Amino acid sequence: MRMLDSGVDRVPVSRPGFLARLVTALLRLIVPVAALCATLAAAFLLREVPVAEARYLASLDPRLDAAEWMTWGLVVLPAVFFILNITSRRYGPALTLTAAFVAWLLIGGALILVLYEGLIVDFSEEVVPYPEAAAFAGAMALAQLVNILTFDWLRGIPWWKAPFLAALMGGIAFVVTFSMRPTAPWDSALIARLIVEAGLYFSWALLQLVPTGMLRRTIRPLSGFGGA
Repeated sequence: MRMLDSGVDRVPVSRPGFLARLVTALLRLIVPVAALCATLAAAFLLREVPVAEARYLASLDPRLDAAEWMTWGLVVLPAVFFILNITSRRYGPALTLTAAFVAWLLIGGALILVLYEGLIVDFSEEVVPYPEAAAFAGAMALAQLVNILTFDWLRGIPWWKAPFLAALMGGIAFVVTFSMRPTAPWDSALIARLIVEAGLYFSWALLQLVPTGMLRRTIRPLSGFGGA
């Protein structure tokens, strides 16, 4: 007030223009979008590679013959939520949602290009049936939304609460939604499989706190995104 009274004008704050903000947002999207695409691609490529150690599940419950459904693709898939958590911590929910959306656009575009070029003649026969692919995409998109909203809601102190519960809730949302699809095997082992898969996502949510804690000093929230 004294400066204003003495006739000293305030220096106007210059704000970046629309183009500058757009370029900045695009640059920020590169790493999370690439990481999401790589993780989903790895999960897809490993979808038929069984986890040898999972055969011991059958000794706990004869219904848990995991030879077909417990694959390395299923084990790798929860890394999606770790990527979303780190992105949410740094840039907030809006950019994280955009990154997830762009990743799906790129994956869809890549599939369309592959089909157009004739590298895949029959997607349903050579890759995966269309209903199952649609169910997976829908379940994972819902799980990503749950993860991002949960992280934004819980970010704060203690720092581990948001990443842990966001990864866990996102994983459970995916497991329940995808397992309840019409084409899923509705048999006596369904509940047992749900419990095992929920345990997998619980373990992932717990273990990802280690790299999250190690990266907290390196990846700090931008101004306006405090906590977590």
